[in-house]
Amino acid sequence: MFGIEFVNEAGVAPRPSSTPPSSGVGRKALFLLGMSVVLSVWSAAVVAQPKNVNEWLDRIAKSAKDLPYTGVYVHQTAEGSTTSRVTHLVDKQGNEHEKLEMLDGPLFEVVRRNEEMYCYRPDQKTVRIDRRATGRFFPSLVSGSPVNILDTYKVKLGQIERVAGHDCQWVILEPKDGMRYLQKLCAELGTGLLLRARLYNEKNQLLEQFMFTQIDVSGGVTRQDIRSRWEKSPGWQKDYSVRDSLKSADTGWQVGNPPAGFRKVMEMVRNLNGRKEPVAHLVYSDGLLNVSVFVEPSAGNSVQASAHSTEDGSISVAIRPLADFQVTVMGEVPVGTVQVIADNVSRRR
Repeated sequence: MFGIEFVNEAGVAPRPSSTPPSSGVGRKALFLLGMSVVLSVWSAAVVAQPKNVNEWLDRIAKSAKDLPYTGVYVHQTAEGSTTSRVTHLVDKQGNEHEKLEMLDGPLFEVVRRNEEMYCYRPDQKTVRIDRRATGRFFPSLVSGSPVNILDTYKVKLGQIERVAGHDCQWVILEPKDGMRYLQKLCAELGTGLLLRARLYNEKNQLLEQFMFTQIDVSGGVTRQDIRSRWEKSPGWQKDYSVRDSLKSADTGWQVGNPPAGFRKVMEMVRNLNGRKEPVAHLVYSDGLLNVSVFVEPSAGNSVQASAHSTEDGSISVAIRPLADFQVTVMGEVPVGTVQVIADNVSRRR
């Protein structure tokens, strides 16, 4: 079902041995017997735990934000794959810290404290300070409440499998309409941390996959682990221009009739490269997938286009001229979804 062979790992007790327990072989047999009993009891306890889709979705969302963890994961799309290391910690004051290190290509690090991000580029000796707006940041892919998600997805539990040395529970989210994609999430049994995630289009073709290849959830992460290696390097320039341009505000724009389940989760004004004037930015989410809406003046900007829509892998984009403005909608949703949203953008009265 998932393209992975399911392995039954239930413990089986070895047959009694006539070898005296005092010998090495006898002690090993007793050890294996004891481990067999422990594993059997542990497995029974896991199976006996009352679990339903609501609890799994809630646990997946909370574990990614609350747990200390560090691991290496692979992100795969049609364009290829990248490897990253993520380290996560919540301090005693409740602040969330995260460090993301790109392990492929040019050196690059992102260190986040709550919503503020520090993007380190050693090739330019520049750290750009930004604010997280939206996007799918593995393993924090579930942002909405289970109740809202169940309004637009049919959710069921799949098999229990192994990922990066950990047992994980598959949670399958089938869209109830054509406005969103099928998703399959595999969460670690003990913690609920997402270990693997797959996104499929309407033809059941794999669009995107995140998967941990190494993961440590033992809780040994320290504050030093989430600091950049270039934090105290001399001669670096700090660029605050992007962060300082972000302003949570009533932009005056709205999506009058968004697709079912999509709710506005963010609204701001920000500067974008190539634009002479600030751009209105609205973010809509169904609790799993996000869609960004950008509205900018048409005159004077380097990017001007007629109405059209495109689909590139998991990303769909729709552009629509609107009087003296240009509307751009993009997100990891079907192209029909961004078209509907673009067509419903209007001035708020």
